[in-house]
Amino acid sequence: MAATAYDDSVYVAHLPDGPIQILEGTAALIWSHALSVPRSRLAAAVADDVEGDPATVRAEVVAFVDALIRQGLLVEDDT
Repeated sequence: MAATAYDDSVYVAHLPDGPIQILEGTAALIWSHALSVPRSRLAAAVADDVEGDPATVRAEVVAFVDALIRQGLLVEDDT
């Protein structure tokens, strides 16, 4: 798996065969926070950066991160 950020987008792919997925907007924001914030605080970190109902933001962040994990694009840290 490889990822690179360019402008406000993040390009992620399984190497060598892809496909390349482009994360933009809130998806790129979630990705960025997921690399530096523990999952238990991830939704709160994203909610601080976007406007919206915290419960809705939390549900959407959890669903998106779960999808990235299922696709093998993120690995949950057990620590």
